Amino acid sequence: MSFESQCKLLDELLSNTRQVFFIQDAFTEHLNFIYVNNAYEILWGRSKESLLANPLSYIDAIHPNDKNQFISLYRSFFDGDLEYEKEFTFRIIKNDGTIRWVYTKSWAIFNTQGQLYRLAGVSEDITDRKKVEMDVIHHNEIQSNVIKMLAHDLRTPIAGIKLTASLLTNSTDANVRVYQNQIIDMCNNTMLMMDDLLSHIQISSNGFRLNLTRLKIEDELREVCKSLEVQFLSKNITVILPQSETYLELDSVKFTQIVSNLVTNAIKFSYPDGTISIYVNNREEYVDLVIKDNGIGISKESLPDVFDVFTSARRIGTNGESSTGLGLSIVKKLVGILNAKIHITSESPAGTEVKVVFRKKIN
Repeated sequence: MSFESQCKLLDELLSNTRQVFFIQDAFTEHLNFIYVNNAYEILWGRSKESLLANPLSYIDAIHPNDKNQFISLYRSFFDGDLEYEKEFTFRIIKNDGTIRWVYTKSWAIFNTQGQLYRLAGVSEDITDRKKVEMDVIHHNEIQSNVIKMLAHDLRTPIAGIKLTASLLTNSTDANVRVYQNQIIDMCNNTMLMMDDLLSHIQISSNGFRLNLTRLKIEDELREVCKSLEVQFLSKNITVILPQSETYLELDSVKFTQIVSNLVTNAIKFSYPDGTISIYVNNREEYVDLVIKDNGIGISKESLPDVFDVFTSARRIGTNGESSTGLGLSIVKKLVGILNAKIHITSESPAGTEVKVVFRKKIN
């Protein structure tokens, strides 16, 4: 079968598709098109004849903001970066001024001598899909900004309500004292939820940056536990800290968030007069941080769901402490950012052990 007959057969097979299929000759100066189907005219709004006559003419339609990147990626095929395939997403401006998003996937074809001699690919219009993606991103940004604004602006009045309630200590009326404590508890719980929401939004975005410094893990653990001293005393909990010396390259803020969340959880679900043990295991390539309590534990049914956002596994603490259902979800994301792993083992009511495994080198 002649080449012309093969092209005609391809045209017949592809007559009902809106995807553009093409083959280019890598041995020619301008990468002449050996084949392109009729869908090119629909997508680009230009004739096949103009493309075959001027193989680089299609580049004129690429949006100015995308053109340089497209040309750079395309040239990489012929400048020694001979990957088997490449993907491009870019915009084109049609002759009528409309802008369309195009996805293109190209394949390198080599001859028996190992030389690149053909470039084949497929292009399709993804404008509708891109619009949906951009609408979702825009919606998420608006939602995040509203939550941030509410959480920030509501902190001041809630703190004021809490302060006012705490000043009502001179009342001899038992009912007033009960209401006072309820107001303070509600303020504390609301502020905790706002803090968790802000943390969840922050680490769910792509805007985080790692600020790695050399940390002595044991010193960081002591500082976190010192900041939680009042909570330890409220339940008369004994905390056992490691006496080892372990150094890691970590982001101090994110590490502190992880430890603070995990230790706060351990306190919340520990019984009065309980014990929380924290220790560090320094291995050849990894460092294990283990936080273990002898509290109420987690049921086998709930264990798989503890990392879910607003998890159904959330429970009330042993002294009635509330939970937002976000704490372990936040921890899981922070652990992932630090290229670490987290494991939880628990048997209700025999306590819980949380192990965070850090690599000694973050890739």
